[in-house]
Amino acid sequence: MEFVRNLKRLSYKKGSVGGLPRTNSLYETDSEKKLNFTPKNRKRRLNYAKIIFGFFVSFLILFLMLNFEFNASKLNKTIIDIAQKTINLSDQEYYNFDFEDIDPTVIQKFDQGAQHYLISQFGTDVLTPEDQEIYEREMNMLYDSTIETYDLQDFGGNPNGAENRDHVLLCIPLRDASHVLPLMFRHLMNLTYPHELIDLAFLVSDCSENDNTLDALIEFSKNLQNGTLSQVLNEIDAFTKEETSTKSNLHLKYMDPEYLKRVQKAFSPPFHEDYDKPFRSVQIFEKNFGQIIGQGFSDRHAVKVQGIRRKLMGRARNWLTANALKPYHSWVYWRDADIELCPGSVIEDLMAKDYDVIVPNVWRPLPAFLSGEQPYDLNSWRESAEALKLAQTLDEDDVIVEGYAEYPTWRVHLAYIRDPQGNPDEVVDIDGVGGVSILAKAKLFRSGVQFPAFTFENHAETEAFGKMAKKMGYKVGGLPHYTLWHIYEPSDDDLKEMANKEREERR
Repeated sequence: MEFVRNLKRLSYKKGSVGGLPRTNSLYETDSEKKLNFTPKNRKRRLNYAKIIFGFFVSFLILFLMLNFEFNASKLNKTIIDIAQKTINLSDQEYYNFDFEDIDPTVIQKFDQGAQHYLISQFGTDVLTPEDQEIYEREMNMLYDSTIETYDLQDFGGNPNGAENRDHVLLCIPLRDASHVLPLMFRHLMNLTYPHELIDLAFLVSDCSENDNTLDALIEFSKNLQNGTLSQVLNEIDAFTKEETSTKSNLHLKYMDPEYLKRVQKAFSPPFHEDYDKPFRSVQIFEKNFGQIIGQGFSDRHAVKVQGIRRKLMGRARNWLTANALKPYHSWVYWRDADIELCPGSVIEDLMAKDYDVIVPNVWRPLPAFLSGEQPYDLNSWRESAEALKLAQTLDEDDVIVEGYAEYPTWRVHLAYIRDPQGNPDEVVDIDGVGGVSILAKAKLFRSGVQFPAFTFENHAETEAFGKMAKKMGYKVGGLPHYTLWHIYEPSDDDLKEMANKEREERR
């Protein structure tokens, strides 16, 4: 009724003069009164009409408001559904082995012992067929919570791993690597080996004081497993294009345009259908090993630090293997984070050769004034008589390092027998292997093969890993014409040359 009273007061106000209600006594002549006279019944009808009209308008406004709220709520729900899209992980590999479907309330019930005592004392004949089925299912849960049985012959590594449903442990060591994480994750998503068969294991170690590799890795991994990482990376790319200065990308000016087109194409859609599909699991470890050698190109490639650096890297690799390898893993794939170009089918391609240890060739692009390209990983090689003689002249703790004049080994390097037009499926037997991209059967690690953190036959880490595997009777091979491309990191001399060219251009 308050609404009606207010409406009436408004109607009075409309016909007021000087703020007072207009009445017949205010008209000066009878004719004016007649012209403005309104019968009382008609006044009531008019007031009722105004009240009804007011109700109608109020109802119409209320209806529109409710309808708007409903549509807004529906629109908001649609946006939320898009942002929180649920992926149905139906592949059984997401839930096998250590991800068994175990109900904690069922397991807690057995802790009390009552039901187990009843069945063990009086036999299953006290159970109905329905209860018998439930009891057996719950007992299996109990066994799965405490007992795992593996026949390691089932996890020996099959060349048709995807078809055989072989599980792969993918290991990536990281140090001061926040700037390459977007690149690394794009390559991970681009892997065509079934993601539900891949367990990711990251080791973050010995980072600089203000480095944010660990925090960034955690956030990227969350988005990876939520299926939203590609969207996040696209937003980062858009932001980076606006913020990145021309000076920081100066080297691109001197790179081969055809190579830059290949890079752009590699990270442009369409991608394979499972590009955004989560991986089976992600493990992130942080442990320091005392590595103090800088991460700059010139720092970590100086010959005098190679022995110390590689032994510490061997410790890190062994630690990650020991903590991440599970009995059901058939393969272990080691991969560096700073690869720029790599086929998405790399795991299947390496696996198909059925070697116990196998590596691809690794090159890197260079500016045009430095010939445009160069072998990057010289640690994959075939042993030579000259190198064996050299080792006899060294102390037992000395580490031979490939690619340096101080160690003339005259070995055949996988990198230097590459033919860009050669058969990418051709395999050659080698002795030492580089660490950029290694696929190995998990049985090697279970048999004791490791990345020596000590001098093994005057080698350490990955090269010693290859020699140790071969000494234990395993096949070690390399693909000379199957090439991965490492990112270009300008050396101090390269930066000086670019600066000189810029000065000359401005003259």
